Amino acid sequence: MGTNDLEIVGTMNPQRLTSLEEDRKKDQAEIIADQAHWKKHGTNRRNGASKPEIMEELSRERFPLEE
Repeated sequence: MGTNDLEIVGTMNPQRLTSLEEDRKKDQAEIIADQAHWKKHGTNRRNGASKPEIMEELSRERFPLEE
């Protein structure tokens, strides 16, 4: 096989490399958002609610009925 016999089998999508500092800041922001969520909503087993009760409550929060 000569040097001019190369076959292209796909394309590459170049991606911008991130620094460790950028990655750390992104991870920290996700952690803070998760902490805020759990602080607001508490744990899934609050007040001894069963899974169906929890799912019903979450459904009501997400899709409130117009009464």
